[in-house]
Amino acid sequence: MDKKIKIIWRSILGFFLIFAVLKFLLPVKTPLKIEQPQGNREIVIFITGAVENPGLLHLPLDARLDDALKEAVLSNDADLEVLNPAQKLKDGQKVIVPFRAEISESDPASGSRSMSTEISKEVGTSVKAIAGKEPRVNINIAGVGELDTIPGIGPALAQRIIDYREQNGPFSSPEEIQNVSGIGPKTYEKMAGYIKVGP
Repeated sequence: MDKKIKIIWRSILGFFLIFAVLKFLLPVKTPLKIEQPQGNREIVIFITGAVENPGLLHLPLDARLDDALKEAVLSNDADLEVLNPAQKLKDGQKVIVPFRAEISESDPASGSRSMSTEISKEVGTSVKAIAGKEPRVNINIAGVGELDTIPGIGPALAQRIIDYREQNGPFSSPEEIQNVSGIGPKTYEKMAGYIKVGP
């Protein structure tokens, strides 16, 4: 009887021992983590400035600034010189696309020179008005440089005035300058107080 009891106890102890060994050796199961594929993730940015479609954009997680610019569609006066299209975007970012600095409409190629000329004319006109003296330019003898100082006239138009004068003779009156190509009533109004045909 004692032998049977010992055998039973040994069997129970053996079972628990095996169970403990298996419990220790076998890896503990961890809860499964369901990861969302990166391809389905996205970022949201806000773009404004020189673009045709400003507002919120939903882009892929690895989107670059170039992707946002394509989505928003750049306007004609956007300045890309200060932007880096390869810049990586992040969620919640705000992108401001700057506008190009405006240049003279009459002579886009001359850029800052034309702008400086217009500013100089305005300053010169203000000084003359303050002094109470507004010397008029004789359009029958003035050269390109002198004609260029008249409001509404640039280098190209000044040369046209000289060409007209050489082909048709001197102007008989200031109003006759409207016969020159490019000078209409509105342009003449700007220059009327600055031109003359005699001494």
